[in-house]
Amino acid sequence: MLLVTGATGFVGAAVVAHLHARGHQVRALVRDPARATVLPDGVEVAVADLTDVDALTRAVDGCEGVFHLAAAVGLSGAAVRQINVGGTARVVDACRRAGVRRLVHTSSSAAICVADPHGPGAVVDEGAAGGTALTDAYSTTKAEAEAVVLAAVHDGLDAVVATVVSVYGPSPRGPQGYNTLLAAAARGEVGDIVDTRVGWVLAEDVAAGQLDAYEQGEAGHRYVLSGEVASFPRLLNTYCGLVGSPHRVHPVPQGSALTDPPPFAERSEVYGHLGGYRVVDDAARALGSTPRGLDEGLELTARWMRTPG
Repeated sequence: MLLVTGATGFVGAAVVAHLHARGHQVRALVRDPARATVLPDGVEVAVADLTDVDALTRAVDGCEGVFHLAAAVGLSGAAVRQINVGGTARVVDACRRAGVRRLVHTSSSAAICVADPHGPGAVVDEGAAGGTALTDAYSTTKAEAEAVVLAAVHDGLDAVVATVVSVYGPSPRGPQGYNTLLAAAARGEVGDIVDTRVGWVLAEDVAAGQLDAYEQGEAGHRYVLSGEVASFPRLLNTYCGLVGSPHRVHPVPQGSALTDPPPFAERSEVYGHLGGYRVVDDAARALGSTPRGLDEGLELTARWMRTPG
């Protein structure tokens, strides 16, 4: 049995679908049972909040592996720390008590984005010591959560870190996350966007990479799951072209501030202040991870976004 936390989220639902399709027994940890309708038939549902130690312990009991994806985005400092850091610590403790064979902790490129020692801009490197140059609550708490997991590895827990870059594309959860920015651009609702380069990856490819890390990864190692590094303007304007939209976004220089940006557009501003980043993902690719590039990924996404329902 494999437990997935955050199972009804945008990426979590894709992970559940991937594991289930490959014949694994899956238990989905959810806060709201009503959201479990996105999960495949045959997936067991466990209702628990990451603050409820007893319910979390019951959910982990009997599981061979745990995929921890639950996280808070867009909350204030204390609230986001309670979930991202405190929740991760409680998942780690539950894994220890249950004798889980392996924990796959989902981290973010925001947690390890630091100044590039080899050139301008920043780097997201699998071999980095940890920590981030970003100062927003999500980035700093994801860095702290990763440190909690890696400290537990030193104390004997078998765990790996699966670090994801900016995620888009099909998911059973529907068009959330960066998909909302793609749709906004196609509707002509995105004017300026900072011309900075970051990593992009399909939700489906994150799911495949997580299973690779679970089955083949080395305890204590970080695996960055990234399809391609490209600029925000390239992402959005390519998508607009694929869906036949006449609209295009206007690139502005790195370091620029955006005026009232739509959701997720502000991340171009955040990363733009660092000069964008490059990705080092050799370890993930050595496991066989082959995330698709933007051209293929956006074409797939455009078809999916056009599909009724």
